[in-house]
Amino acid sequence: MDDIRKQIEEISCKEDFLSFLSWLASDFRASPQEWENRTVDQYLEAVRSWVEDFSTCEYNDVDWGRMEYSIMARILYMGKLYE
Repeated sequence: MDDIRKQIEEISCKEDFLSFLSWLASDFRASPQEWENRTVDQYLEAVRSWVEDFSTCEYNDVDWGRMEYSIMARILYMGKLYE
């Protein structure tokens, strides 16, 4: 787990982000039993819940004011439509 946290923290460009998304998809295909949320609706609800909970916890290290929420929303939405 510490290794993936380090990898996530080192994402600094589009290519790193794309590599991470590829890894995430491969990880799901290779080890679905390790995933708590195995359907799209479960996954998205867990993302929503984590943002809500983590943003108010004492360990929060995210600057929520600097997030580009409209871009994040577009990325998630286009995953619904794009082939």
